[in-house]
Amino acid sequence: MKLIISCFITAFFLFAAQVVAHTTPLLERLASSKQWHLLLHLDDNGMPQITDPQFVLSAQSGRFSAKAELDKTLALMNEDILSAYCQFPARVTLISQVTGRTLSTDLAQQCPELQQFLDYVPFDALTLVFASEVVTSASSMMGHIFFKAEGKNHKGTDVAHSLAYFTEITTFNPFKLLVESTYTGMPGFFSVRPFSKDLEKYRDIEQRSLWQYKLKAAPEKLSLLQLHLWELKGKELVYYFQSYNCATMTLELLALLNTDILAEKGSIVSPLDVVKAANKHQQVDAIYVDASDLWLVHAMSDELSAASLARMEFLLANDLATMEQLSLSALEKEYLMRSLKYQPVSERARMHFAHLKAEVDQHQLNLMHHKMPTSAPQDSSFDLRYARQRNDHDVIKLGWLPAGHFLHSDTRQYLSESELQMGYTVLAYDLDTQSLSLDELTLYKARSLAASLPAFEQLSSEVYFGYRPHKTRQLDEKSLLEISGLAGKSYQLHRDILGYWLLGGGLTSDVRHTRGYIQALAGISADILVDSKFTLELGATSGAVAEASRSHYLNSSVSWFMTQDSMINLSYKLERNRDYENHQVGLQFVQHY
Repeated sequence: MKLIISCFITAFFLFAAQVVAHTTPLLERLASSKQWHLLLHLDDNGMPQITDPQFVLSAQSGRFSAKAELDKTLALMNEDILSAYCQFPARVTLISQVTGRTLSTDLAQQCPELQQFLDYVPFDALTLVFASEVVTSASSMMGHIFFKAEGKNHKGTDVAHSLAYFTEITTFNPFKLLVESTYTGMPGFFSVRPFSKDLEKYRDIEQRSLWQYKLKAAPEKLSLLQLHLWELKGKELVYYFQSYNCATMTLELLALLNTDILAEKGSIVSPLDVVKAANKHQQVDAIYVDASDLWLVHAMSDELSAASLARMEFLLANDLATMEQLSLSALEKEYLMRSLKYQPVSERARMHFAHLKAEVDQHQLNLMHHKMPTSAPQDSSFDLRYARQRNDHDVIKLGWLPAGHFLHSDTRQYLSESELQMGYTVLAYDLDTQSLSLDELTLYKARSLAASLPAFEQLSSEVYFGYRPHKTRQLDEKSLLEISGLAGKSYQLHRDILGYWLLGGGLTSDVRHTRGYIQALAGISADILVDSKFTLELGATSGAVAEASRSHYLNSSVSWFMTQDSMINLSYKLERNRDYENHQVGLQFVQHY
C-alpha cells in the first residue's frame, strides 16, 4: 500500500512539473505579448495608462508589471473563476485560450450585468466612424473617432450602438484648460448609446459628415473586444489631449483586431491617424459616408457652374417664384431642396420644397469623390525654413507642429480653408550673429475661412494664444506673448479661389509691458495647377510692440505638394511703415508624419 501511495505521489509531482514546465513559458510569452499589453492599456514604457485599482490589480503593491498583473489575474481565477470572469471577461478568455483551459459556456449568464451588455450591444459587425472636423470648436478641431457596433440583439432586433471615449470641457479659461488637458488630466468617459443619437448630433445638428469604415474582423476577435469594453465600464479614466485622447484609446481598441496596427501609435494620435492606420493595415472592408447637408451643398456648389449657382441664389432669394418657368437639372433641384431646409420660406415655397423632395429622394450624391480623410496629409510635421531678413540677415528656422496644419498646407480634403496650430515650436538660428533663440511657441491658433452659402451663413475667424514674432519700429523681429482674435467673412470667388477679410486685435506682452493693438487683413487662397497653392494677404496693424508705429504688410507664397505628406513653400513678405521698408524672402520644406 505504501508503495502504491509512493508511486502515485511521485507520478503526480512528475506530471505537475511537466504541466508547470509547459505552462510557464506560455504565460511568460503572454505577459510580454501585444494582446496582453493592449488589454492593460500600457504605454511605450510598459506602464498602465489606466491606474484605477479596480482595473490594475497589482497597483496596490507598488510594483506594477505586465507579468505581475497576469499573476494577480491568475490568482483571482484560481480563487473564484466566476468572480474573475465577471470582472475581467476579456483577460480570463485570453488566458484560457493560451493555457488551454476550458471555460463553462454559461459563465456570462451567471454575470447579470455582463449578460445584459452582451444581449443589448451585439458585435456581429464593427465600424470605425470618423466625424469631420470643426476647426472653430476646441473639442472638435481635429474631428472625432469612435466605433459603431451592429447586430441582432437578444430579441432578434437589428440595433447599432456608438462606443466612444471622450472628455467634457468645463472651463473657458485657456490657461486652466491647457494645464488640465496636458498635465493634470481631465475625467475621461466611455459611452455606449444608440448610434442614431450620434448620427442626429453630428450630421443633423452640428452639420458634420460621418465617414464609416466597416472593419474586417474574425468573430473571436470581435468577441474579445466586446468583452474588453465591458472591463472598462465604470473605471476611472483620465483624458490627456497629447497622450491619451479619444484617438489613442480607439487605436488601442482597434489593435485588438490586428496587433500590427499598434505600430502606428505615435507620440500624439489624432482621429485621422486611426482611420489611416486601419486603411494601411487593410482592416477596412467597405466605406460609406453619411454626409451632412452642409457638406453636400458645398460639394454641389463645386459641381455647378457659376451661372447655375447665380440662378440658384436668385431663386432662393425670390422664394422660388419663377422656378416653374425654368428647366432644372437633378443636381440643381437637390441643391435647392437641401438649401430650403434651412431657410424661412412662405407656404407656397413649402409646396415647392415638398415637390422637389419627392423628385430628388432617389438621387444620392457620393461624397467620397469630393473629399476623403485618408487623402489628407498627416496631422504632425517638421519644417525647415531659410529666410533672408532686414539688413541681409540670414536666419534658419526649425519648426515642430505636434498637431495641425498651416494655411499654405494642402487643405483640399477639408470642408473649408483653414489653419490649425497646436504646440507649434520654432527655434531660430541667426547665421550672422551665430545666436540661437526661441522664435515662436504657439499654444493654439485656429483660423477658419468658411465661405457662406445661401442656406448656411458662416463667419470667418482667427484665434491665437502663444508667443510669436512681431515687428518693432525699425521692422526688426521681437517675439512677444500674445492673445488675439479676428472675425470677418470669406467668399468663394471661384471653385478654386477663396477671398476673405478679417478685423480684430489683441494684447501683446514682454512681461514688463502690455500693449493692445488692432489689425485688419484681406487675402486670397487659390489652388493652382500641378498640386500647388497660392496665397496672398494684405494687412495693416496699429503696432503690437511698445513704441512701434503703424505698419502695412504684404505676404505671398506658393506651395508645391510634392507628395501627400511633404511640400515646399516659397514666400515673399514686404513690410512698410512711415520710416522703414523691409523685404523678406523665405524657403520652407515641410514633412508631415
